[in-house]
Amino acid sequence: MASRPRLIRSHLLRLVSLLSLGALSACQTSQRLQPEVPPSPLRLLESRALELPDSCQPQGSVVVDFIVLASGQTDAIRPAAAPECVQQALTAWVASFRYSPIGATFPATVEWLLVEAKKGS
Repeated sequence: MASRPRLIRSHLLRLVSLLSLGALSACQTSQRLQPEVPPSPLRLLESRALELPDSCQPQGSVVVDFIVLASGQTDAIRPAAAPECVQQALTAWVASFRYSPIGATFPATVEWLLVEAKKGS
């Protein structure tokens, strides 16, 4: 007959193994329940460079919502709250986007993020 401490340790090891297996199964199940995101039909063909005036003081990031028309041009450009100079520059930039024609209108979003670095870094 096995000693009581060995029996308890054996039961604990089985319990830990079962709990670990259950946790792994739950992780795999939750990954399968997430809906698949279909690939975007948009293919950017060209855009101009973003031009911010030297006097403009942008900060952080700005989200810009817009519509891609069936022809591949952009329309209904709506930048989020930001300084006026940033909104104007982003609106002109997104207006320069040209996508391959997709045959239908399609909602799109870009997020512009200010990244600053010292020269030579």
